[in-house]
Amino acid sequence: MPIAPLLRAQRRLFAALRARPVPAAGPTAPTAPLDPAGPRLTAETMPVADPAPPGATELTTILRKRFGHPGFRGGQDAICAHVAAGGDALVVMPTGAGKSICYQLPAVARGGTTLVVSPLLALMKDQVDALNEKGIRATAINSSVTTEERKRRMSGLRAGEFELVYVAPERFTPTFLRQLEGVDLRLLAIDEAHCLSQWGHDFRPDYLRLGAVRKALGGICTVALTATATPQVQEDIARTLGIEHARRFVQGFDRENLRMEVIAAATDKDKLARIPEIASVGPTLVYCATRKNVEKVSAWLRENGVQCGMYHGGMDHAERVRAQDEFMGGGCDLVVATNAFGMGVDKDNVRAIVHYDLPGTVEAYYQEIGRAGRDGKTSRVVLLFRESDRRTQEFLIKMSHPPASQVRAVYEQLEAAPTNPVWTTMEKLADAASARSREEINDRNAGSCVAVLRREGWVRRIHHGQREGMVVLRRDRPAARPDGLRGKLWQWVWAEMESEAETTLQLRPDWLAQHLDMSRDQLMASLRGLEDRRYLEWIPPEKGGGIELLRSGEPLDIDEQQLMERRQLEYVKLDKMVGYAHAGCRRRYLLEYFGQKPPWERCGNCDACREGRGLAAGPQPLTVDEELVVRKLLATVARMKKPFSASMIAKVASGSRDAGVLAFGFERLSTWGILRTWTVKEIEDVLAALVAGGALEAKYETREIDGSERTYKVLELSPLGWTVMKQEDGAAPFEMRFPKSSKSAPPPRPTGGSAPVNTALLEELRALRTRLARAEDVPAYVIAPNRTLEELAAARPVAALALKNVHGMGPERCRKYGGAFLDVIRAWTAAK
Repeated sequence: MPIAPLLRAQRRLFAALRARPVPAAGPTAPTAPLDPAGPRLTAETMPVADPAPPGATELTTILRKRFGHPGFRGGQDAICAHVAAGGDALVVMPTGAGKSICYQLPAVARGGTTLVVSPLLALMKDQVDALNEKGIRATAINSSVTTEERKRRMSGLRAGEFELVYVAPERFTPTFLRQLEGVDLRLLAIDEAHCLSQWGHDFRPDYLRLGAVRKALGGICTVALTATATPQVQEDIARTLGIEHARRFVQGFDRENLRMEVIAAATDKDKLARIPEIASVGPTLVYCATRKNVEKVSAWLRENGVQCGMYHGGMDHAERVRAQDEFMGGGCDLVVATNAFGMGVDKDNVRAIVHYDLPGTVEAYYQEIGRAGRDGKTSRVVLLFRESDRRTQEFLIKMSHPPASQVRAVYEQLEAAPTNPVWTTMEKLADAASARSREEINDRNAGSCVAVLRREGWVRRIHHGQREGMVVLRRDRPAARPDGLRGKLWQWVWAEMESEAETTLQLRPDWLAQHLDMSRDQLMASLRGLEDRRYLEWIPPEKGGGIELLRSGEPLDIDEQQLMERRQLEYVKLDKMVGYAHAGCRRRYLLEYFGQKPPWERCGNCDACREGRGLAAGPQPLTVDEELVVRKLLATVARMKKPFSASMIAKVASGSRDAGVLAFGFERLSTWGILRTWTVKEIEDVLAALVAGGALEAKYETREIDGSERTYKVLELSPLGWTVMKQEDGAAPFEMRFPKSSKSAPPPRPTGGSAPVNTALLEELRALRTRLARAEDVPAYVIAPNRTLEELAAARPVAALALKNVHGMGPERCRKYGGAFLDVIRAWTAAK
């Protein structure tokens, strides 16, 4: 059925919400502006004014009578009172701490209707079911219900039948906003609000429009809630929604009842063998990073006699629902899943969370382990870890953050399509874009490119109800006409064929169900019935669906720097997740990541604390020998001209004749072999400490190696690093956590005197050092560190033997430069 007129009309309406974001100077993208022509509910059009705020006694009564809770849990009362009184709020509360009540109770207390934005259908269903059981009028308007049912629920919404209405962020089309005109809306609640932040761990482009939606709703009272938001993400949420002055309730991230462990595993078999013992404690979730690993782990467990469920996005919807219901109902106590499983699961007695694969971010890990022990009882959270596990996440980052060239290739292919919207699958789009650009693009790359274009306001995805399926008539179809609803559908299909030779017909299920006066379920059953009886083949709406170009004809303007920064940020977050595996205290590491300072040094109940693993010390002043090592390494990085990996830098500094070192000609550098007595591993440890101390900056580069792309972390000097290397006068002493090794410097030797430094002599010694450094083309510190010059200016030795008592004046330095230093000191002494 042709739908071009309908889509043209919808495009005109959609212009009201079309976002054209401008890259911000910081990490926060601006809220998408709302077209003045779009629907807007102002104070004048709102049917009912805000009620008088309920008092504490009234809120407590509602909590007991409507929700069945005896009292508030920590911090809930203050949040509920603030929101019920009409105040905007940003709530950051640990998973399982009771965030839902912080908008559900104010919704009931304020009266009218509350719109709740939620990202997952399963989450909506669980929330609505739980509220209805308590006698609270709630519903969800989403794609999981039939057209007729959605119409009925919309009528109920306009009639004021519901206290809470759950919707997905993509529901806010101009049509939907117009349907809200006249509705007594009192509160907008945004769950999983971290999805608003482009710099959060689960950004969803449709959430970015909610700032414009809030304006369209007249600046309605708003509460945004999340369990995982760093201070940076909190700022992003508030700015995107336009609630910068909202009161923030950040309740801490500590979960005392979670016993955190990291188990080192040499192989996948080692990981698999650990799972049955861990899962023996009770209901357990095992998280995997990929669908392939979900299937592998599930198969191994079943082969070894362990009953388990399985859940990932590639499974049939009914199978996923069954797995979730069995886990929730106690029929199956072990589920292996991707992170798609969990947001809709509110099971309070999960006793263990196992991560078979390394998560990509600390935020994701924290959210997933937060599903354990919601009843407050001790629960295990175990990360099965190998250093090589990060490669899986590096691959996923690469797939999710395509280069600008791929984004352009996909957009050019969409522009070249004969229709707008473009109806295609990601597989077909990837193949066509690859052929057009001669760049290898797969379906995951194409999907990520479309996500970038959505985020930047160039395209939008068509709602699944508008996607077209395909009917193909069979040549060997029966001659007899089918009866009932199947006959009604068959008659329409036959009539739509332009000629007897025509065998294919595109149709949109939602539109056709309404046209034939059927429910969508009846239509789908009729299609399947005709297919079973060999009348036709039904090809469902394709996974890629429709992609509408919002700025067709305009030259594509993509901020390549911002694309690169997003990818860089994901690698940095992955580094932080790997850091958790090496932390001296797991709980402390998580709390500090989210910007909190724990009141204790060690938690005492994570595996690292129980094993007595050392905590990372803070920056310390460097000894003379440590300072020399630092400057030698910084000089090596500078002489290599371009950023390189820590491994390559360490090989150069240690004097390696590795093929890579020789290929770049690094053996000809003056700093080649400058730390010849150090191992590559020891040097790499110092380089890592220099990154932590700010003297080196880490970034990621993708290079083609042997025909395939590899992403590497590379190091370059920071502005601080240049200052430290050059030993600039007046600079503050550089401090860092110098790693312990067999090369650690001995304690400084006493100078034998406490005479003050003579500044005039010190200046002459510095001038000599500069001349020597220039003559030998080496950094100044190679001649002598600052501390050595200060010691010489204080002790003023005039004999070669006395030089040996000065810090930093070893045999080699005495041999090469001792005579020159003594000449300056003797001349200065004689002049005095």
